[in-house]
Amino acid sequence: MSAGKLGLRAVLAAVFGAIALVVFYYVPASLGTLASRLVGPADTPAVSSLVASLVGPTLPALGVAVAVLVFVCFFLRGTKAYGPVLVVLGLALLAYVYVLFHGGTVYATVPTLSQYSAAGSVAISMAALMYLFMLPPLLTVVKGAVLTAAKPDVSPAPPG
Repeated sequence: MSAGKLGLRAVLAAVFGAIALVVFYYVPASLGTLASRLVGPADTPAVSSLVASLVGPTLPALGVAVAVLVFVCFFLRGTKAYGPVLVVLGLALLAYVYVLFHGGTVYATVPTLSQYSAAGSVAISMAALMYLFMLPPLLTVVKGAVLTAAKPDVSPAPPG
């Protein structure tokens, strides 16, 4: 591979890795701040605690791992290491979806807001939606396993 193609591959890997970092790390990590800007100052603590109960503490760390793996996958595409790295990326995405949906049941504490006097906790079963969102990462794992198990074509080149 020429130096120009390698440089272009590195730049594209960095761009897609940065996009993945924003989507999988920055948005969940700063969701409380973003949500509190949308509501009034009286409801900011309530909205921040609600968002904190929805976004698990391990989600941003998994987001960083996913972003790094996206970078590595784009950089190693077409090599022998691409299949195993794709398997690891798929497994990281499966873990991310599982943590995002809290294992299928989302528990949220609804705090008292300024205009309402009710507070409590809510448990929502989202197992079916979680399983649906787990299909693409599972297919990524399968694709990585197939690429890892596939034997390279070593047929002799035709004369010419």
